[in-house]
Amino acid sequence: MSVLVETRRVFGIGVAALMLISAAPAAGQEPAAGQEKKMVFEEQDTMAATLKRLEGKTVRLRLEGSGEEIVGKLQKVGKDLAHLSDLSGREFFDVVVRIDRVAAVSVQVRGR
Repeated sequence: MSVLVETRRVFGIGVAALMLISAAPAAGQEPAAGQEKKMVFEEQDTMAATLKRLEGKTVRLRLEGSGEEIVGKLQKVGKDLAHLSDLSGREFFDVVVRIDRVAAVSVQVRGR
């Protein structure tokens, strides 16, 4: 693996971790009706654990290497793979993604 590819991979993982950490709620706090919902993140979490908590929600996955983004409803997360349906721009398709190739996950937590 070239230094550039490895640097991009590490940077992407760091950015994803920072996004998740900055969105973590204080312990024991639940958002009241009408308040912002936040993404939950624990220090010991893996990408699989984070994705598992997001099952049933629409997510945007950025893939490492290509930087391609996939937007869809996260149906199921297994040991090595994640299944997305209702893909944005590809409504009649589903996709299965290797979890170890996901560089970042984003999910909408508030509306306008």
